[in-house]
Amino acid sequence: MQDYQAVASYITDELNCLELKVDSNEDEYVLYSCEPDNKLIGQALKKAYDKKLKEEIAGLSSAKLRDYLKQGYAMHGDLKIEQGWLRVEKTFNDKYAKSDEYACASNMTSSVLLRTTLDDKLVQMGLAREITNRI
Repeated sequence: MQDYQAVASYITDELNCLELKVDSNEDEYVLYSCEPDNKLIGQALKKAYDKKLKEEIAGLSSAKLRDYLKQGYAMHGDLKIEQGWLRVEKTFNDKYAKSDEYACASNMTSSVLLRTTLDDKLVQMGLAREITNRI
């Protein structure tokens, strides 16, 4: 926890941000999706890799895909989905990605969500800072 506090202190000082929230639970913000590598899976499973299985793999839950990334494989019934068979992507859910209130970016190691709207308090703080800077 001390690491988070040190990073939070550094970020708030360097970025002039008022508040930093670190949350390790991505479920509220981020969705995992995958695209199967049809060539690899097709070579390994042959005829067992049919249209139904393709749809099931493409519809794997975020929790299953996180486990796949952590463990290097995932079980889907009796089928073991090997490492490299899926190209996993992490994206923000529509509530945040399509909102004018937030800016967001994500990669496979981290996700950042910034609230970009100004309220009266922030406007007043910015004005006070600007006046102080000019004096």
